[in-house]
Amino acid sequence: MITPSNILSHELIGLHATIVNSPQPTVVGMSGTIIFETRNMLTLKTTVGAKTISKIAAETMKIRLPHNTCFIRGSSLIGRPEDRVLRYKGG
Repeated sequence: MITPSNILSHELIGLHATIVNSPQPTVVGMSGTIIFETRNMLTLKTTVGAKTISKIAAETMKIRLPHNTCFIRGSSLIGRPEDRVLRYKGG
């Protein structure tokens, strides 16, 4: 089960995310479902279409989980998704 303490060891695709803090004012408040993830980018399906944002630009993101909500730094997501899942699996 995905929880705030183990979110980094899980797949993010399908989760709802909102950008809370960013050095790019145009992305603050952007929200949608994560539909794709690469090494440095996240793609959100928003009400106005798919939007791609840098993980670094997403300084703080609010992620809605099935039974919770958590906040994570975009910089903690940098790296290939499959490597991140393996890296955090043990801890």
